[in-house]
Amino acid sequence: IARAVFETIRCRFEVTCFLADVREKCEKKDITHIQKQLLDQMKISSNAVYDNYDGRTIIQNSLRLKKVLLVLDDVNHEKQLEDLAGEKDWFGPGSRIIITTRDFHLLKKNKLHETYNVEGLVESEALNLFSLEAFNLPKPSEEFLDLSKEVVKYSG
Repeated sequence: IARAVFETIRCRFEVTCFLADVREKCEKKDITHIQKQLLDQMKISSNAVYDNYDGRTIIQNSLRLKKVLLVLDDVNHEKQLEDLAGEKDWFGPGSRIIITTRDFHLLKKNKLHETYNVEGLVESEALNLFSLEAFNLPKPSEEFLDLSKEVVKYSG
């Protein structure tokens, strides 16, 4: 959903960046690597990023006068938000920061303006989606129907 929103509205912004899988990337590499990725996507030199403080400073100074669209996908720690999107004054007027997370409390701690909770699919839609991904069929075959329903129920 975040990607679809990003693609739909990106033309309204001066600079844009979609950082997918922030949680996973932070587990594999340090935050400076992701800060560099953010700057590179926004066509800003990341050569002077040696640590997270440098990254924060360059992001803040480079984007404070620009209308920015930044999507941070799958954030799971407050520190990630601090190092990638710090404060509102890091970005120019009209900027939008979209954050996806599994931890709703993370958003409440940071006093964000608006939150949106994505509802899960109804059981029949979830079963169709699972079947398309697992079997490349709109509905599971009779022999896998019960097991497929269990998987959909278990996964929510």
